[in-house]
Amino acid sequence: MLAEGTERIVVRSYQPGDEAAILELFARSFHLPRTIEHWRWKYQQNPFGGQRISLAFVDGKLVGHYSGYPIPFRLDGTDIIAHQIGDTMTDPSVRHMGRGPTSVLGRTALHFYSTFCEGKVAFNYGFNVANIQKFSLRFLRSERVEPVTYRCRDIQRRPFTRLSRIERYARGIQLQLARQAANDFDELFRRVERACGFLVRSDARYLNWRYFQCPDLPYVVVAIRKWGRLVAWLVFRIRERRLTIGDLLLDPSHADVLEVALRHLTHVYPVDVIEGWFPPRPAWLDVVLKGAGFEITPEPQDLSVMCVPFELPDAVEQMRECLYFTAGSSDLF
Repeated sequence: MLAEGTERIVVRSYQPGDEAAILELFARSFHLPRTIEHWRWKYQQNPFGGQRISLAFVDGKLVGHYSGYPIPFRLDGTDIIAHQIGDTMTDPSVRHMGRGPTSVLGRTALHFYSTFCEGKVAFNYGFNVANIQKFSLRFLRSERVEPVTYRCRDIQRRPFTRLSRIERYARGIQLQLARQAANDFDELFRRVERACGFLVRSDARYLNWRYFQCPDLPYVVVAIRKWGRLVAWLVFRIRERRLTIGDLLLDPSHADVLEVALRHLTHVYPVDVIEGWFPPRPAWLDVVLKGAGFEITPEPQDLSVMCVPFELPDAVEQMRECLYFTAGSSDLF
């Protein structure tokens, strides 16, 4: 028997015009506004697919939202599509309705699975705090892959020595603020992907959408060249004197350029800490990061990587074995 009130819940896919109610629910749920431009970028302008949204209504009022946006991955040279799950929300007034799979959240999530996932994507993934982890593990077929590996270097305690422009030029290293990703970003990805194994397909098409076309987040993208050839790029934001590296692609043959870039950036931008999410994979990058003075400490929000396999049944095992991800692989950066 359904709990009292659950028969009033109607769950359906997004329809044009729903976005106003979605933005209102977002503001109520997260206590901050989202612009329509950001919503369109995330759910309608994604070149890999859009409008994958399940909605729950009670008496015509939007009370639940479960969504994902497609992200391209490469796994051992093969293209696959997964969903980054985000913006999971329910109105506080209906959180008493049902329990587990009959709750508003449960029914909305299972509608999303059957409508957008079964037979269509390799897996769903997300980065969840403890309370939603418990619900997902028990009722939504989710599995915990691993805790997020958070790394940081305290610049106040361990400052970088400054590297002059002449010294950088003597090494053939040039740093440039990128305004868009061009063909050399594709070439770098093709060169590096085998050294990472399993990762977001962060080529020019992805980067232009994810960072350069995002309407309201101040991403800084730095292209790093050695003797004129693109050998690395990184994406960061600065908040409260913390430089957060949200994404990084590095040619292992030129791994030394990372520390050179960080030495320069910490003198251009006065920050106290450099931080980022970097798992212990690939092993060569783990060595580079430790050599650059990054220490592994508990992730401040106690986040874990979660996964629901679909067309890739061993997704969890593959992720544990060889997935390289960053904060930019999520919707939290």
